[in-house]
Amino acid sequence: MREINRIIIHCTASDFGDVETVRKWHLDRGFSDIGYHYLILNGHRAPFGEYNPDDDGLVEVGRPWWKMGAHTKGQNADSIGVCLVGNPEFIGPPEMWFTQKQLQSLKKLIARLMKEFDIPPEQIHGHNEYAPKLCPGFRVELIRQWWK
Repeated sequence: MREINRIIIHCTASDFGDVETVRKWHLDRGFSDIGYHYLILNGHRAPFGEYNPDDDGLVEVGRPWWKMGAHTKGQNADSIGVCLVGNPEFIGPPEMWFTQKQLQSLKKLIARLMKEFDIPPEQIHGHNEYAPKLCPGFRVELIRQWWK
């Protein structure tokens, strides 16, 4: 069984999406499956699709947690990848890019994963802490503060 020591937060860099859409994007890029373990929807599954409030904040399971993800180069062996559907343009507060329902779901999901895998708040990270990227579009220190 895989040992999980941390959570890495991402964004899709798109205004829409769901697990099947992101899985297709990743398969088209040569991945064996979707790279993320969880995807948190924003209510827009398709480009220019209507907003569905039932999909806003919905957590979909991607790659099973016991399988190593493909979300952060060199950091996948002991981490779980959680991705928010959204397209940040620069580093700003999470509320700027993601809905309140997404952030509520993120908090609940991270709390559950922290408890299940005994992960301390210091081990919640953003993709941009490991690579020169905008993703997830905010300083994850703001998320870690939820548990301080």
